[in-house]
Amino acid sequence: MVLGKFIRRSNGHASSSPVLDDEDTSSSACGGMSIYYQKINQRVAVLEKVAVSLHESRASTREAALASLVGALEGFVPAHLIGWHHRGEILRGCCASIKKGAAKEARLALRAAALLAVTLGPGSKRRIMPSETYDPLEPGPGSKKIMAETFPLVSRIVEVSTDASLLIAALESLAVVAFVDVAAENMDDTEACMKALWGLIRPSTGPKVGGEARKTSPHVLAAAVSAWTLVLTTTDGWKKKNKASSSPAAWRDAAAHLASLLHSDSRAVRMAAGEALTVTIEMKLLTRDSNGALISTVAARAAELANEAAGAGVGKANFVEQKELFKNITTFLAGGKAPVSSVRTSSSNHGRLTTSTWTDIVRLNFVRRFLGGGFMPHLEGKGVMGEKAPLIGQVFVVKEDDMAMDEKEKKVEKQRALKKERLITSDRKHGSSDV
Repeated sequence: MVLGKFIRRSNGHASSSPVLDDEDTSSSACGGMSIYYQKINQRVAVLEKVAVSLHESRASTREAALASLVGALEGFVPAHLIGWHHRGEILRGCCASIKKGAAKEARLALRAAALLAVTLGPGSKRRIMPSETYDPLEPGPGSKKIMAETFPLVSRIVEVSTDASLLIAALESLAVVAFVDVAAENMDDTEACMKALWGLIRPSTGPKVGGEARKTSPHVLAAAVSAWTLVLTTTDGWKKKNKASSSPAAWRDAAAHLASLLHSDSRAVRMAAGEALTVTIEMKLLTRDSNGALISTVAARAAELANEAAGAGVGKANFVEQKELFKNITTFLAGGKAPVSSVRTSSSNHGRLTTSTWTDIVRLNFVRRFLGGGFMPHLEGKGVMGEKAPLIGQVFVVKEDDMAMDEKEKKVEKQRALKKERLITSDRKHGSSDV
């Protein structure tokens, strides 16, 4: 791949973003790759256009621009092809829509801001060259600036909004932006993020609405716990600092509340709480030496959920998933290891992304849910461009192999799939319903 010179757009102005020259790409790659680069150029052009449209006065125009922006970023755009000026304009437009836009516009803007963080990564420490124009409003091109600009707006939504879909969009955006900046030396932003999320998980500790603690729906509560757990995976550095938030008493109190959620009527909440507790134990923020009774209580409840019986009146949604999750948690708490899982990193099956810790499992699952259909394009795109996988560079081990899995791995995968299929068939035969 060769970067072409700046190409003039149809509006007669030179683009401030470097673009892949079709002539260069066609001469250095096969026809398929040339088409791939052309699609990237098209997405870059979309970003340049929406950088202007996001600031239009008409709401419908801004919504359409945000939808186009989300589509382009989900499809993958190499970070180095997005000019600093366009980054700043896009971020300012997203912030304005989050602050003043209607619910739909704000939801799109929240997702766009998080996707921009995924695309840009933690940011570059390079110096600005003399030939470049320096804008004091954009001192850093990465997720740290996005966090600084969006946190006051997003945390406000988390504190006061009663719109479930808007709340979930805010939770995901907040968690993803905080998670991308995994190399942050100053953990104050991370701590503030976790505090905002905890206000939804345990309303008595958050802002009061009308003088009373707010009520959180199960759907929002499960999303808040998952988001909190994702950010928790970045806090290993707290062990080295004398922070009140990292004290044994603070974690014991948090774990006790999470343990109470294992008795929730919602399976989604129970599963999110189970993952959160398991990560807390794996990170040794909660140890048997000082919290043996609590961990034993969690293990006993996990065993119960792993063996929940099917039958009339028992919910279908997440039934098999809950049993499988808590069986793995029970094994881990009994002294075993986290389950090993892997996903493809390319459509050709020539690479695998593997996880062998609960921390990485939580990260991978959250990233896959958030990116949705954009997960594979991002993994493939980062590989083609020689960049680290999104959010994952320092987290997972990518095993490149001409064979997707060796015969032993294939056999294990087949057995696991058959077992899960039998469980589903059995559950359907005996009847079940969601809790």
